[in-house]
Amino acid sequence: HSLSHLLRIRGVWLVAIGMLGFAGCNRGIAGYLPLYLKNRGWTATGADGALAALNAAGTMAAIPLTLLSDRLGRRKTVLVPGLIITAISTGLLSVLTGQVAWVLVIMIGAARDMVWAMSATIIVETRGVGLVYAGTAVGIVHTCTRIGYTIAPPIGNSLEEIQPGLAFIFWAGLSAVAVLAALLVKETGQGR
Repeated sequence: HSLSHLLRIRGVWLVAIGMLGFAGCNRGIAGYLPLYLKNRGWTATGADGALAALNAAGTMAAIPLTLLSDRLGRRKTVLVPGLIITAISTGLLSVLTGQVAWVLVIMIGAARDMVWAMSATIIVETRGVGLVYAGTAVGIVHTCTRIGYTIAPPIGNSLEEIQPGLAFIFWAGLSAVAVLAALLVKETGQGR
C-alpha cells in the first residue's frame, strides 16, 4: 500500500530522478578525479589531496547550508544553486586544471553533502509523504541513487578513451538533470 501510494506522488519521482543524476555525478567524480589529475601532470599527493579537499568541503559546508535553508524557510533557495554550482564546476573540470581545479573541487564538495540533506528533507516534507511514508519514500530515492552509482562511473570512464575530459561533461549533464528535477519539484519549506 505504501509503495502504491508513493508512486503516484510527482515530488517523490522528481527527487528520485534528480538524485539518480546527482549520485551518478558524485560517484563518477570520486573515482575518476585523482586518476584524471595524475594523468594531467599532478603529483599523486596533489591529486589525492584534491579528492580529500572535496570531502572536507562537504563536511564543513553541509550544516551551515542546511541551517540557512531552515532560517530562510525555503529548501530550493539553497538546493538549486548548489546543484547548479556542481553541474558547472564539474563541466569546467573537463578543461581547467592547475589552481583553478582546486577551487572547482572545493565548490563541488561544498554543495555535495548539503544536497543529500536537502533532498531527504524535501522528501519528508512533500505533501502526501510525511512521517507515515517517509521511510518508504527515502527508500525509493535511495534505490534510484544506487542506479546512478552503478551506471554513471563506467559510462563516464568509457568516454576517457575518446577524450579524458568527456567524463566530466557527462557527469555535469547528470547533475544538470538534478537541477531540472529540483526546479520542477514543489517548494516544501515553511516559506513556500
